[in-house]
Amino acid sequence: MGETAITQTPSLDELREFKLIRVLNEDSRTKSTTLLGTIRTSQTNKSHQAILLFEKLPFESSEHEILSAQRIDQLISSEKNDIYYWYKGIFHKDKKWPDFKATLIWPATETLISKYSLQQRYMVRETPQIYEMFVAPFIKSTPPSSIQWVYNILQKKSEAEKIIFEDVDEEKGFILLPDMKWDCKTLESLYLVAIVHKNGIKSLRDLNESHLPLLKSLRNNILEIVPQRFPGVGADELRLFVHYLPSYYHFHVHVTHLRYDTIAGGISIAKAYLLDDIIDNIETFAGDYYQRCTLTYVIGENDELFSKLNEIGARVSLEALIR
Repeated sequence: MGETAITQTPSLDELREFKLIRVLNEDSRTKSTTLLGTIRTSQTNKSHQAILLFEKLPFESSEHEILSAQRIDQLISSEKNDIYYWYKGIFHKDKKWPDFKATLIWPATETLISKYSLQQRYMVRETPQIYEMFVAPFIKSTPPSSIQWVYNILQKKSEAEKIIFEDVDEEKGFILLPDMKWDCKTLESLYLVAIVHKNGIKSLRDLNESHLPLLKSLRNNILEIVPQRFPGVGADELRLFVHYLPSYYHFHVHVTHLRYDTIAGGISIAKAYLLDDIIDNIETFAGDYYQRCTLTYVIGENDELFSKLNEIGARVSLEALIR
C-alpha cells in the first residue's frame, strides 16, 4: 500500500485516544456494541481506522459476594407489579471484576468494517454449479495475508500460551484454543476453536471421505480433552460445528457449551453445521456429498459475495424453488 508496515501494537494511552467515527452495530441481546474510529500511533504518526468491540461480561461464580445490597453503590427503583420489582443499579467497583471485554481490530480494512456493520441478511441456496462458478473463485482470490493471524497461531508465533491441546500430525492434527468471544472463566459460555494443521481445506465444500480420519480425530479428541481440561463440562454438553460460509478460509471447528446459545456465537441454523452430521453425511450418502449437495445459508448484504449471488438469483424465493 506504499506505507510503512505497522508492527507496533497501540499502547493503552494511544488506545484511550480512540476517535469515534460512527457506531457500526449494537445488539441488546448480547449487550455488545461495535464502534468504528481511528487510532494514531507514535510508530507512523498517522491515524488508521480501527474497530472496537465492547461486550458486557457475565457474572463469575467468584463474584457472588458483590451480588448483595451491601455492595451496591446506587440503586434506582424502576417499576413494580404485585410481588415483582425492577431496579437499576451500580455495583461497587473492583478491579478483580471488570465490567466489559474489549476487542480491538487495527488497522481495520474496508472489508472488516463492512463485516462488523449492521446489515440486512438473506437466505441463499448454493448449488454445486453456483459454488464452482462463483463461490470457489471468490475463495481462491482471497489473499493469504487475510489469515496471517491463523498461520501465526499454527506456527506458535502468537497465542501459544493459550493452547489447550495440540495434535502435531500433519494430516489429522490441530490446535485447540479459546475463541476471542470467551472470557476463559465462565464455563457456561465456553467457546473454543480447533484449527487444523493441514492446508488446502478452505471450507465445508472441500471435505470428502479422505478427510474422515481428520474429522473423527477432531471429534474424538475434543470430546475427551475438553471435559478433562474443564471439570464440570461433559462431552454431551458440547456443541461441535463448522460454519458455512466461514469467516476465514482455513478449516476449523467451533466448540461451545450448550448453554452458550447466543446468535452472535454463530450457532444459528443456516450458519452452523454439526460435525457429527458432516461425518455421517460423508459416510452414509457419498464420499463427495459436499461437492454434490445444495447448501442453504445466510449471507449479509455487505458480504463481497452477496451482490453476485443476488445477481444470479440465488436468494431463496418461492419462484426459484418451484422452477
